Amino acid sequence: MTGNRNRIRCQSECSNPRKISVSEDWFEVYEIASNLFAFCETRHYENTTISLIIGPEKAVLIDTGCGIGDLRKAVAEVTDKPVIVINTHTHLDHLGSNRQFDEIAMFDHPLSRRAAVEGASHQIMQREILADNLVTKPWPRDFDPTGFTLPPFKVNRWLRDGERFDFGGRDLEVIYTPGEAADHISLLDRTDRILFCGDILLHGPVWTHLEGGSLNHLLTSYTRLMGYFEDFDHLMPGHNQPWLDKGLLPETLAGAEKVLSGQATAEDIIDPWNRRLKQYSFGRFAITTRY
Repeated sequence: MTGNRNRIRCQSECSNPRKISVSEDWFEVYEIASNLFAFCETRHYENTTISLIIGPEKAVLIDTGCGIGDLRKAVAEVTDKPVIVINTHTHLDHLGSNRQFDEIAMFDHPLSRRAAVEGASHQIMQREILADNLVTKPWPRDFDPTGFTLPPFKVNRWLRDGERFDFGGRDLEVIYTPGEAADHISLLDRTDRILFCGDILLHGPVWTHLEGGSLNHLLTSYTRLMGYFEDFDHLMPGHNQPWLDKGLLPETLAGAEKVLSGQATAEDIIDPWNRRLKQYSFGRFAITTRY
């Protein structure tokens, strides 16, 4: 059986998300709440969700997706304010369009510094992002897959755990939440009571099988986030459906505890990269581990 992160499309739990028309048709764009937009890469297996928060003076873009479409152009059709990118972690489906933006902030971690200096070669991007079984074609206009790379990029600000990132009248609190990736962070918007949770809370499978992933660290991160439980009402994940209810956090925490204690039953799967994995399903989410 093949595991599929993309089986749940980009449809929000909010009552009536408004679809925004943009000329770059690689993205489906939705207005989720006031000054909050989701850019969804629904034609890729990863179904990455990129969040745009528009503040009084600047905007923050949380992750930049796979790098296939012209994200900067699509964002410019939604806001004319200066845009700052914050990457939640360094998996390639979250860094792909970093090259299109001038201001980038990342968590200060050896993996982040290495990604910024080295980027990723065409061979790596071809295998991880562009493979035929990952993409629903046609390619976007003006996109050339033959020379596609992740170039090195400049990071303007290195973030630390617990700091508040001010972007002109708004701020996001940085919370170090490893488990899916060793350099993973979540971002708490206390004003609008939203937790931008990257890849550790979502509808669909949470991965712990990639390099740097750890189910034990994931459980620690869930436990830590429970300490912030009264500070947010909604989740904005990095894949699949945006705007989830915060009840997913204690549910996923309980699921991780069951996996670690041996109380959960796994299904053997093979993912699109031909990796043999174990997947523990819990209804609206799953946890995937190394075989």
